[in-house]
Amino acid sequence: MGTTEFTLQFLGRVWERIEPEFVEREVELKVVHMRTRDFRQRLDSNQVDLLCGGMAAPADGGLVAPEYDFLEWHREGLVLLTNLPVRELPARKVGVERLLNLPLVIPSRGMVADFVEHWYGPDFHAHLQIVAEIDDIYYGLALLRSGMTYGCMLCARSIGEAAVHGRLPGGEGFRLVDFADDFDPVLELVSGVFARKGERDSYGPSHPLNILWQAFREEAASGRPLPL
Repeated sequence: MGTTEFTLQFLGRVWERIEPEFVEREVELKVVHMRTRDFRQRLDSNQVDLLCGGMAAPADGGLVAPEYDFLEWHREGLVLLTNLPVRELPARKVGVERLLNLPLVIPSRGMVADFVEHWYGPDFHAHLQIVAEIDDIYYGLALLRSGMTYGCMLCARSIGEAAVHGRLPGGEGFRLVDFADDFDPVLELVSGVFARKGERDSYGPSHPLNILWQAFREEAASGRPLPL
């Protein structure tokens, strides 16, 4: 089972549902830490059997990943987490043109980069004012917190809210700025469970892969919130 850091708690809830049966049957669940940017390759090459992660997808509720079996768990948008003074960025929302002129902290690859590429094309580095590229959310938070970088970090809303409210290592003066509705296409971060297309159909309902999938389905349907 592959997970990103921020989906591990979701897997923990699912494990509570299946642990007695897996222990009794001596089924070992191996958990692998994965980056969002690597999940397709890891899943396609059979390095993991299921993957819990997220991707940029249209906000109209259409098919998220038709090339995989996909079970949706959560949807949310992006926000700008900023340490800029209000006088430098007084707007409560930022549109597609305004974003071009803001100092940005952006992951070098992965889900957030996918958003930006959809909006500004594969050469978005040539158009945006990128003051720092990061490979880890905690490094981005540290940059803003230290004051070595003043700008706006693109992140999932739940991560931004957790940083502002102290559930992640935020900083004094951190605040959130929303995106306006003029971005095309309108995208959301859609989180869920991915499996290779049709693979589960070759196994019976008592196979561990299908038991795990059903447990994910039940947990997703429970509607229990999972704050950071």
